[in-house]
Amino acid sequence: FRPMKVNYSLVDQKAEIEATQKEVSDFFGGIVPNFVKEGGGILTDTVRFWRWKNQVNIIQKAKEKVEKSGLNKKQVPLKILLPLIENSALEEEDLIQEKWANILANAITAEKDIKPNYAEILKELSSLEIIILDKLFDESNKEQDYKKRRQLQFSKKKISEIFKLSSEQADLIIENLYRLNLCQAPAGHGVVVGEYKFALRTTEVFEFTTFGYHFVQSCKWNK
Repeated sequence: FRPMKVNYSLVDQKAEIEATQKEVSDFFGGIVPNFVKEGGGILTDTVRFWRWKNQVNIIQKAKEKVEKSGLNKKQVPLKILLPLIENSALEEEDLIQEKWANILANAITAEKDIKPNYAEILKELSSLEIIILDKLFDESNKEQDYKKRRQLQFSKKKISEIFKLSSEQADLIIENLYRLNLCQAPAGHGVVVGEYKFALRTTEVFEFTTFGYHFVQSCKWNK
């Protein structure tokens, strides 16, 4: 009789996989709420449940807003609805969850014109950036004339003082708002090509874009 061969390579592979899973699980412990690493997959049942809870919280907030308003519900295009539901699942901060609920309620009631890319923009904003945008909106909203409103300029120095930001921190925030087309550098007053003025490459002063104004407005619920 030949001695039975034990496939040590499979045993070793299993042990290596288990050790790797434990290492990854230990590493993510305390980083993601109740994170459990299983079967080599990132989105475990625990994480899926966490995402689902966030979605439910936001949908419940939106439902309450719509019901209290007495407004009729409208059909929402899937290209708008699905990104709102999917992207909001990653958010656990109350402030930002409230914005997701507002924008969802506005979409459901058709109170605001919700663009398909609003969900992508909202998911890239921090709570501080949202607070700053709200302040810019409130200041802009004092001016009812559209042409005058779009010419309003804001100071990086003033923003830095209010929110206790370093110059570098303020630049990072303003540049991100530029990237998302929510704010822009002002046009220069000296150099003109045809009827168009050159835009200045600066973060020292900046303006709300029309797109940015309407985006922030869509993240508000005034009913």
